[in-house]
Amino acid sequence: MTTNQQEAKTCSTAGMVTYSFGACTEAIIMNTFFGFAMLYYTMALGLSPGNAGMAAFIAGLWDAVSDPIMGHISDNTRSRFGKRHPYLVGGGVGMVLSFFFIWYVPGFFKSNMLILFWYLVVMNLILRTAYTVYVVPFTALGFEICGDYDGRAKLQGIRNAMNMTANILGCAMAWTLFFSNNSGDIRATHISQNYINMGISFTIVAAILIIIMLIFTSKYIRDSRKDNLSGFKIMDFVRDVKDIILDKYPRWVFIFIFFVSLGIVLVSALQMFVLEDFLLLSGWQKTVAHGGTMVGCGIGSLSAGILVKKLDKKGAVYLGGCFGVSCELILALMFLTGFLKPTQTIGWLPVSLIVFTIFHSAYWFGNGIMMPVALSMMADIAEIHEIETGVNKTASYGAIYSLAFKTSLSIGLLLSGYCLGWIGYVSGSHATQSREVIWRLCALTLVVGPVASLAALMLIKRYPVTKQFLGKFRAKRRL
Repeated sequence: MTTNQQEAKTCSTAGMVTYSFGACTEAIIMNTFFGFAMLYYTMALGLSPGNAGMAAFIAGLWDAVSDPIMGHISDNTRSRFGKRHPYLVGGGVGMVLSFFFIWYVPGFFKSNMLILFWYLVVMNLILRTAYTVYVVPFTALGFEICGDYDGRAKLQGIRNAMNMTANILGCAMAWTLFFSNNSGDIRATHISQNYINMGISFTIVAAILIIIMLIFTSKYIRDSRKDNLSGFKIMDFVRDVKDIILDKYPRWVFIFIFFVSLGIVLVSALQMFVLEDFLLLSGWQKTVAHGGTMVGCGIGSLSAGILVKKLDKKGAVYLGGCFGVSCELILALMFLTGFLKPTQTIGWLPVSLIVFTIFHSAYWFGNGIMMPVALSMMADIAEIHEIETGVNKTASYGAIYSLAFKTSLSIGLLLSGYCLGWIGYVSGSHATQSREVIWRLCALTLVVGPVASLAALMLIKRYPVTKQFLGKFRAKRRL
């Protein structure tokens, strides 16, 4: 594809939506895993939080490291079905099967905590490998179908909003559909069968979503057998990775997404325990609180394209980040000082639930702006590289971005497990938590996200690419 063709290439809103069906599959599988796996293995199966976090960390590191490999493979694939779709099929099937066995744990593997730990490690590795095979080509496909500066932000915003929609209908509704059977001292989150029922149901839904995605994106298949490719040699791969890492344009985006994601995964993992142990919510109330965060994130994502048009990409990121940080710190101030009690009501009105949902959702609104804009920045940078070299390496650029993102997720999951142990959280289906532990849990959850976001915002200041910069770069290369 020539530079002029790429600049002129746009994608309709309908095309963006149909592409984003693929994000629904990703959301159902990975966000359910991130949201409920720690609860399942600690509360229902009795694995220590440290070991549960370590299992996720091991698999997450492999997931991150394998991304550049997958990006290189996808970029250099010669196939009549193109560079992306063969992997969308294989990775999608692998994700569905391994996701099922995360929840359906055969009896033998429950007999010993060490055996359970290694079962979780192995199933994590399989799931995360399949996820890499799927998501790296899927991301690259999104970079390729829209070459417009503003349109890229809009596409990634729609993708993230579709992701959040799947989260609302899946992860958030799971509280009502599968975890409403509290009985006396037995909480629904302590019952293994509830997680198994959820796993079976979401496996079926994810399989259907993959089929829908493949049907809608088949129009983007382009025969790649005659493309100018780097090759599969190890030195070709090493050279590609080196070139991207040394590229002056993406480095600040990599660092930015690392810190933003670190805060996001810590809050994502810990907020589930806040809903369960601090706020003491019922099933439908957890659906409201958890679903509210997804609504906030989705609205933020849909706003990203509009904000980019008005403020450019860095301006949109600053606005989203500062707004989200402010709202989360206000929430922390209200709960941690005792101004608002965890179960406070006015008559029948659950005040604490309403306040938590509004302000915590506002924090996720800010994340919903920052995440898709950062990914659209990477699409701009991949275009700059193609203008300079004439070689399409969109999957490789997306993969290094994903490396930073997933490394952060892995570290965050590891830290979340150790943080629970550090504050004195006790695992097991019959465990109870002291007031001090629950206060520390709330403090950790509401403060760690804003700290990470503020660090990220300070770092992204040095990112140089703007709409005007990219326009001048394109014009210069035409001369």
